[in-house]
Amino acid sequence: MTTINFLEDLTCDGLKLPLVHFDTGDRELCVIYIHGMAENLVEDSFARTWAKTLAEQNVGFLYGHTRGHSQINYIINRNGERVRYGTAYEVFDDCLADIDLFVKKAQELGYQDIVLLGHSLGCNKAIFYMSKQGSDNKNIKGVVLASPPDMVGLEKMPKYQDNYKELLNEAKTNVKNGQPRRILRSEIWGEYELSSQTYLSFYQDGIHADNLPILRNPDKFPQLEKIAVPILAFMGESDDIKIRSLHEDLALIKEKAINCPDFTTKIVAGANHYYYEKEQETVDVIFDWLVNQKFI
Repeated sequence: MTTINFLEDLTCDGLKLPLVHFDTGDRELCVIYIHGMAENLVEDSFARTWAKTLAEQNVGFLYGHTRGHSQINYIINRNGERVRYGTAYEVFDDCLADIDLFVKKAQELGYQDIVLLGHSLGCNKAIFYMSKQGSDNKNIKGVVLASPPDMVGLEKMPKYQDNYKELLNEAKTNVKNGQPRRILRSEIWGEYELSSQTYLSFYQDGIHADNLPILRNPDKFPQLEKIAVPILAFMGESDDIKIRSLHEDLALIKEKAINCPDFTTKIVAGANHYYYEKEQETVDVIFDWLVNQKFI
């Protein structure tokens, strides 16, 4: 029987983040979910389906809300103060503190093995974490990249953002003028309002978020190279994050993961970026991979 527990704890830099634990009572394997831009468990119907389905197979599921959950949120810090965060105000590099909290919480709960599961921007965060801290953690057995994006490449492509240079200059000017949290005048991808510091932490060549640089395709993807555990990467057939084609993009990511002992890719027929009406098909891909890797 699965119970759903609402947890919270402090990051190393003093933010109290919420976590949701789908608890089966078994402590063999926990999948830690790292959401994408502006996501949260209430709105992520696909993540709830994944959590419930995996829990039915005695796989624990921990949905970690990063400081970037939702468009805007208010997080209590260690001093009891409410601080405005959300996707609009987060800085990419701070994800290390968030994910480290999730991993430590899973270990505190008694899980022996951990798989990191990132969706969209959560993939970039998972890769960054593995390159900095996760590779030394023997409890982390694998990584799942669900719809992994080239964040900088997508932003540079005119069909997605036709005013990239203007936004970049605006963000740099605001930060230079001491206004890092000033919201940019244009939405990103017609959907997200971002602060200047957030934009600069997401959308510049060579920054830590630029760890899947498919568009510029350098010789090496240094962060990805550091992952030495099995990886599953999949995209929906109707996803709109492709740089060349979905097949070519996944093949390139696989090629650059030179220390990964087993890299599996999958295109899910009929699925979009949020797997609408394909929630079960996508969790079946995840479950089958966990079984094939003998994690369960």
